[in-house]
Amino acid sequence: MVLFSEMYISELIGNPVIDALQEPIGKVEDFIVTFEETFPRIIGILIKLEKNKKTVLLMLGEVNLIGKQFITTKNHQNEVPFGEPRLDEVRLCRDILDKQIVDVNGARVVRVNDIKLAKVSQDVRIIAVDVGFGGILRWLKIENLVNFFFGIFKKTVPQILIGWDHIELLEEGKGRGTMTIPHKRLLELHPADIANIISQVKTDQKTAIFDSLSEKTAAEALHELEPHIQAMLLMTINTKKALGVLDKMPVDEAADVLGDIPEEKREEFLRLMRIRKANEIRKLLKHNEETAGGLMTTEFISFMYTYTVQQTIDRIRESGPDAETIYYLYVTNEKDQLIGVLSLRNLIVSHPDKQISEIMIKDIVAATPNMSQREVADLISKYNLLAIPVVDEEKKMLGIITVDDVVNFILPPLSRRKRSMLG
Repeated sequence: MVLFSEMYISELIGNPVIDALQEPIGKVEDFIVTFEETFPRIIGILIKLEKNKKTVLLMLGEVNLIGKQFITTKNHQNEVPFGEPRLDEVRLCRDILDKQIVDVNGARVVRVNDIKLAKVSQDVRIIAVDVGFGGILRWLKIENLVNFFFGIFKKTVPQILIGWDHIELLEEGKGRGTMTIPHKRLLELHPADIANIISQVKTDQKTAIFDSLSEKTAAEALHELEPHIQAMLLMTINTKKALGVLDKMPVDEAADVLGDIPEEKREEFLRLMRIRKANEIRKLLKHNEETAGGLMTTEFISFMYTYTVQQTIDRIRESGPDAETIYYLYVTNEKDQLIGVLSLRNLIVSHPDKQISEIMIKDIVAATPNMSQREVADLISKYNLLAIPVVDEEKKMLGIITVDDVVNFILPPLSRRKRSMLG
């Protein structure tokens, strides 16, 4: 079988199919493909017969030549064993063309405008998809005309091809060998990239992708999504999975998500969660989300001022993984009032037997629960902090707010836009 150069299916659909004696058989309607290998292999051609307009399957082993003008069979049409097409087989035009795919390298969702084929050994395989304007022009049969006009201005129509080994399908296929939603490579992306992809696809695809993630990855990706998408996903996946995701989220993030879902469903989640975490979330939900109380997390580490450096280090080893941040350690008295802040650096370089009250910073910068987000951001920016404690009227610690919680108020508008684009 001969395939003249690399081709696009837009150059093959509708082409005549002739037999070995150059007698017309019909026209190309679609291609059947199998996904058993990295680059999918074409196994057959769907042909609409000229004599009765019936669609039949021509296996690729019966093809002698595939060209841009016509396709020929090895034998006379009376000797060609045409088969009956099956609805469960994957077809290029029906199941892939004009469907959404994920560009794994670019972590973006794009639409397939054309499909590039090439001969590899004795097989015809999909090697890339065209997601650019050129693919549309090719289907309209005006690519050469547009290229001519572009050439006058010494320009070319950009070709935007993505190798098949760098994409994942998002549409559910119709048959065997179809890729699942999503495939392994999509699951290996950074949670922020996965969130970016989820935000671009249809609702059922959002749920399919999110539901396939591990609880840890799902928790990290959920935090990156818009509130209405967060709420929708928690409401549509099964309760057990939703509880697992919430359990992996920091308390403040879980409170943010639960605050955007209907009260009845929120209470159901809180009743089923671990009692301690549910209680912490309830405390946060009492605060307006636009205030310091709504921003803060209750996952922090505090120590009595009587602790020694060594005792403090030992406790950090036990409690550190559960804290939002351990860059700052908070020192309290017998009444749980905040009396000092200790940096991790000062702790490490101090003598093990020294009390932390001797090395703590007593001049404390703190926020109050009713302080606005902007005010909190200004404090963090002014004093160049990584986190700021939130205290009540009696100076008792309620929680902390980290710099990433208010970064959008600190960055200048241009940098904020760039950060948003980067996910």
